[in-house]
Amino acid sequence: MEKLSKIPDEEIDKIADEMSNYFLKTIRKDSSEINFNVLEKRLEKKYIHDNHSAMFLDGRKGVRVIVDHGISKQWSEINCKTEIKIFEKSCMKVTDHIIAKEVYSYVVQSEDKFYKELEKIPDATWFGAISTTRSVPQDILSQIEKTAASIGFTLEEILQLIAENAHITELRSKTK
Repeated sequence: MEKLSKIPDEEIDKIADEMSNYFLKTIRKDSSEINFNVLEKRLEKKYIHDNHSAMFLDGRKGVRVIVDHGISKQWSEINCKTEIKIFEKSCMKVTDHIIAKEVYSYVVQSEDKFYKELEKIPDATWFGAISTTRSVPQDILSQIEKTAASIGFTLEEILQLIAENAHITELRSKTK
């Protein structure tokens, strides 16, 4: 495979901006009226179509999106920046970017009010939730640890995120 020349950052931003505009226009004219659930479903379809794997984990700081774009590092960066622009243009806050190999992750805070309520829950409750993962067999934990490292996390961080996701899923089911 021939090596591509480095695309300047300004050009990457321009490409990401154009791609995000196109993606949003296929959904609705006014992107500020597009909610997170619609974007999540559309992006999941796109990931499947483009053979990328992705996870959406609900944590106390927002929804952690983890995507393996798997192409060249530059195209992975363009795809990641495009996704971030998609969420930002839909009036959602995007933070906590992590890049590991071709795996990108970031946090989307889609429901400001909901996450403000989560901030009121004491840290001890969140950190206590991880104890449920202690019953996982060691061989599975070592596989989780390898996967976590490949996407830029420690075993503890990924277990904490999984525990938070389970706790938030339970909280959401009680409010419905």
